[in-house]
Amino acid sequence: MAETETRTRFPIQGVGGASPAGEGAHAFQRGREAAGTAVRKIGAWSEEHPGQMVLAGLALGFVLGKLLIGRPRPVSEEME
Repeated sequence: MAETETRTRFPIQGVGGASPAGEGAHAFQRGREAAGTAVRKIGAWSEEHPGQMVLAGLALGFVLGKLLIGRPRPVSEEME
C-alpha cells in the first residue's frame, strides 16, 4: 500500500529562543510526531492482525459503553 503524507505545517514563531512560547511549540511538534508514529504503528499492526483488531475494537466499545451509559434506574424510580 502506498503511504501518503498529509501533515500540515504551520509557521512557528519564537522557535529557537528561550521564550516559553518556543518551548510549548516544540512540545506541540513532538506530540504531533508521536501521534503520527502511533497511528502508523497501529495501522501496520491492524493490517497484520485484522481479527485481533476487530476484537480490540469490540472490547473498547464494550468498556466505553459501560463507562458512559451507566447503570439502569430501578423501575420504582421511573414511576415517581
